[in-house]
Amino acid sequence: MSATERLPNAELDIMRVLWKEGRPLKASELTKELSEERDWKRQTVHVLLARLQAKGYVGVDKSAYSHLFYATISENDYLALATSILCKKANSSILAMMASLIKTDELTEEDIFALAELLNAKCKEIEANRN
Repeated sequence: MSATERLPNAELDIMRVLWKEGRPLKASELTKELSEERDWKRQTVHVLLARLQAKGYVGVDKSAYSHLFYATISENDYLALATSILCKKANSSILAMMASLIKTDELTEEDIFALAELLNAKCKEIEANRN
């Protein structure tokens, strides 16, 4: 099954650790890493990992004594997917979402300049492909 849905916060916390570490982790390593934020036992982490596997977000390497869990989707790909899902749920567009963020002052000055650079680079790419 491929990843196609937005994740609840608990599952997203596990994914953030996997993305941050950038390597397969044991459930005990995930539990330890999350212990500062969450009071979870290893069993809780195992349940969440099973859910993430079923949804297609996590894979498992069972070749070693301790199973190693890894992200099957990059953080950027997940963010794109979550944004698309949010737009569909809100019956909105990316443009409407961005306009809303700008109007509510959710974006910092740095965010705005970074977005402007990204948009300018994309505009140049589009122009280059037209020629």
